[in-house]
Amino acid sequence: MEEMEAAGVKPNVKTYTTLIHGWANASLPEKALSCFEELKLAGLKPDKAVYHCLMTSLLSRATVAEAYIYSGILSICREMIEFELTVDMGTAVYWSKCLRKIERIGGELTQTLQKTFPPDWNAHHSLEANHESDTNDEPSIHGDNDMFLAGVNDGDSDDEDDDHHDSKGFNQI
Repeated sequence: MEEMEAAGVKPNVKTYTTLIHGWANASLPEKALSCFEELKLAGLKPDKAVYHCLMTSLLSRATVAEAYIYSGILSICREMIEFELTVDMGTAVYWSKCLRKIERIGGELTQTLQKTFPPDWNAHHSLEANHESDTNDEPSIHGDNDMFLAGVNDGDSDDEDDDHHDSKGFNQI
């Protein structure tokens, strides 16, 4: 980052997203959180991709209940709720599986994170809870951090408009 700034190149949100994703792939969530804070201190507004990438990274590494990861997840959730960002059903299912490794019976993280899930989550979750395969803890074929490319919707988007995605799978606004 310093080299970019020394060369007169100002980092943008995409730069920070790439760095956050890199720190996540390197299993360094504390660096990803620090990079997220730097983005905000630089006066940039995090976009849906940043929130999704960071949250997926933190959740997939949160089997160790370290305080900074726990508080980071809560903080990111609250920002997503404030900006009315919701994730697609696939992301909600993946995040929910990660949450089960952290909070076996649900708790503050689960309650807060579910506020970023799609409105029809409760109906889907009730059906899934009755299915035995719900306990499958096998890793996704997409890996921990490839999920950051999955869809994230803002609270104002129309769920019926699912065929209007950009090249990364995000709903266009």
